[in-house]
Amino acid sequence: MRPFTMAGSSPTSRTPRVRALWPRELRRAAVLLASGAVLYWIAFAFGGWTIWVKNVGIIYMDLLLAWMGVLLNVLAWPDLWDGLRDLVADHPKATDALVARRSFFMTLVLVAGAVVFLPLQYHVISANQVWVLLLYISAFPFLAWIFIPTLALHGILFGRAANFLDAPSKRLTEAGVMILFAVAAATTAVVLSNPDATVFVRSWSVGSGVLPAAACVGYLLVAGSMTMHSLPEPKPAPTRGWTLAKTPRGGPERFA
Repeated sequence: MRPFTMAGSSPTSRTPRVRALWPRELRRAAVLLASGAVLYWIAFAFGGWTIWVKNVGIIYMDLLLAWMGVLLNVLAWPDLWDGLRDLVADHPKATDALVARRSFFMTLVLVAGAVVFLPLQYHVISANQVWVLLLYISAFPFLAWIFIPTLALHGILFGRAANFLDAPSKRLTEAGVMILFAVAAATTAVVLSNPDATVFVRSWSVGSGVLPAAACVGYLLVAGSMTMHSLPEPKPAPTRGWTLAKTPRGGPERFA
């Protein structure tokens, strides 16, 4: 508890900062992931569309939108890191919080491995230009071996974190998580039935993008549940008239 200060003849209390039981960072991360999923779905509707930019050349709209979706996904990482760290700190013995954090770490390992092995897949061993690496990263949404496990890991992450939400928010999150798992399973079945280089893009383009639309719905349900869940407000320190102030070391000290 922080010490009281006096202004004139009446004491004024300072409200201590109390960490919320549900980190706000997880809410922001869910919204960013949902926004990225929307852009990713829209990218399939612009397949074959191009625009001409002066001094740049032809830009493919689907690749541009998909890259923006990847960027939003990456922007969610700091919030996921902080939010899951606070969730584990608030519930150090809860298995659900630990599994959620490990799922996020596995996502980072997956992406790091892709940065290493993707150039090998495209038979490019060395590149001295930064834009080449960005081009590789922009291809992530079109690679089944990157996107399918990411769907599953996000499902595990938010499915475990949902156990700390209130009942209505938990049910909504679980519905979104089940959709993410179903999309990952359906995509896996399609890819394994015809494992060529373009099967992932072709399978997700069927029916005007039914599978990416379903994944988008799953992420939107998760983001909606995180937004619907109420966050506890910091509680002011109780005061009882003229009280003794405490120093940071705990020693009593009267106001002069």
